[in-house]
Amino acid sequence: MNKKPLPLSTTPSRKGGQDFTQIKKLNERRDLIKKSISRISTRFDLTPIQAWEYGSNVREAFKYEPKMVHISLMAILKDAIEYLDFNKSFRHEGDYIEAIDYLIKEFPVMKIEEWKIICINLKAGKYGKMYERLKLPELIEIFQQFEGERAEIREKQMRRDKDVPPLPDIDTDILKRLSKDLALPEPDTDAKGRWDFIEHPNTPE
Repeated sequence: MNKKPLPLSTTPSRKGGQDFTQIKKLNERRDLIKKSISRISTRFDLTPIQAWEYGSNVREAFKYEPKMVHISLMAILKDAIEYLDFNKSFRHEGDYIEAIDYLIKEFPVMKIEEWKIICINLKAGKYGKMYERLKLPELIEIFQQFEGERAEIREKQMRRDKDVPPLPDIDTDILKRLSKDLALPEPDTDAKGRWDFIEHPNTPE
């Protein structure tokens, strides 16, 4: 005798709920990565502190969206290098691929938005004279310099936050004495908070 299959339960299993939560978190993470890619692909002004606080970690982003991240980083790096037009620089696509792979691995805490700031700084000549040469060794030094500057900025910011004491609670007795010393006018309301100069017919005598 053939048994009929049991009806499927309409209640989601615990495993199914966990899968749904993981998928939701994954989609949220990918949305953040796409926002970061959008920032570096357009004229979006960011300070180094903003890039660090709100940017996407490049190593993590590369883990979830490798093709998108790699292509986007190559685009901004290639744009900066072609703008500088140095004699000794990247010439083939393979040079860019190897450089980006190495930099992601060597600087795993870097944010995607920080790459954009570095490329803008390159075009602006912030990293000094390079004597017509910009290859991977020079990029490594530039990334190291950027990380050092970021550490200094964050240290100063943390010191400022630490040096600013919290606002103290004001003693009510001090407020009363201050009010008296300043000869502030007496309140125009009764005990129930109603204006004294307005007649209240329903008030018992």
